[in-house]
Amino acid sequence: MNLFNRRNAPASGRSDLLGQLERLLKHIRIVPLAAPVLLFAGFGLGKVTTRALELPARAAMHDPDHAREVPRVQIEALTRSMSTLRVDGARTVDYVTLYRNHILPVEQVLRQRGISGTTARRMAWPLVQHANRKGLDPAMVVSVLLVESEGNPHATNGHSGARGLMQVMPFWAGQWRGCGTNLYSIDDNLCTGTSILAWYIDHNDANEHRALLGYNGCVHGTVTPDCHKYPLRIERLRQQIDREIQSVRQRPPRILYR
Repeated sequence: MNLFNRRNAPASGRSDLLGQLERLLKHIRIVPLAAPVLLFAGFGLGKVTTRALELPARAAMHDPDHAREVPRVQIEALTRSMSTLRVDGARTVDYVTLYRNHILPVEQVLRQRGISGTTARRMAWPLVQHANRKGLDPAMVVSVLLVESEGNPHATNGHSGARGLMQVMPFWAGQWRGCGTNLYSIDDNLCTGTSILAWYIDHNDANEHRALLGYNGCVHGTVTPDCHKYPLRIERLRQQIDREIQSVRQRPPRILYR
């Protein structure tokens, strides 16, 4: 029986409709760790379901002693709600796919490198986002911040004063449009650090070796001992990180709902 075209139904029809809707929702399947994505996306299946079941006040049931019909407006409201559910469901799948293929691998690599789960989760999304916006390989950004700060957002270089995850010098703060100025903030630091790295790559004709020397302040080889080895160190670690990211992507997802 078509749920969306019935115009007349007994009073028990409402419970039947909602019962069928509930059984439909129980068959929804999503990939693992969808919760963080739904949190980032600003909605969840619970919210969507709630919205689907919220019918207009004017669509209240008629007095069963006078008319045992579900008003047409109630069916139409349910139809609209189900349409919204399908749209939100498709959007949820997109976010879950994005998280599964791009965010989760970075998060798990950071955890494997000794960064706490909470910090790794806070870092992964903005890291991938800022890297992609600047045309950078996220594996390179992960390598730079691991070498620079070992993934500590509050790290400070006592000699140079560089701050945060990517050890950004204070004079860079506020120099990039769209980036905040708090270099101990995960988002502000990643935004600024990736902007600086992209700038060096652009001004060195896409030569990443020279760009990394510039990022490290090793233009003349006098800032830190053996700083000329910095690009090679980053590249070796980047290859390892890239393999680890690919490994996470190839793992089959678990089914959370059946």
